[in-house]
Amino acid sequence: MFDVQYRFKGRHALRVDQLTAAFDTVSKAKLFERNVDVYTNAPLVGFLYGRLADVDNEKNPETGQVYNQNVMGDRVIYSQEELMFNFRLIMLLDAGYEPDKDARINKAFRHMGEDPADEERFDSYVRGGVDVLYEKLIDGSNNPNDFVMRLFEFLEEFEERFNSSVSSDDILSLCVK
Repeated sequence: MFDVQYRFKGRHALRVDQLTAAFDTVSKAKLFERNVDVYTNAPLVGFLYGRLADVDNEKNPETGQVYNQNVMGDRVIYSQEELMFNFRLIMLLDAGYEPDKDARINKAFRHMGEDPADEERFDSYVRGGVDVLYEKLIDGSNNPNDFVMRLFEFLEEFEERFNSSVSSDDILSLCVK
């Protein structure tokens, strides 16, 4: 698992292209440096926002070919540890997909990658995460200031939504058990 090229297709390919494109021609600033950076972050964003997305086969009207963006196999292999961690984390936490906690543990550790449905669930979160990142960071942005403001707003929202309810005492109590 996570040892071959990964391909974004259709609208997700177009969105990955925009997420990795320079949004400022002067500074050449980008939101994500490489496709693999989107691939490693998108499943967590998709999971946290509860967004799943089906494969999209939108075609380029000029060529008739499905849009695609690749994450080369060597980049996937280089990021394999992080991707496996993300896969395991999602399998452990996704009680909506697998209600039985022992089965979730088995999916994450004992039988990782054995069930194609588990990989598809993960990929669905990848695509959903790409959609969230695009909507929050790109959609409607027209100039470098828009991109920076949308990034700031997304980070603020993320902090409020996922980190504001966790205190240092909560973390400490988990560590002391």
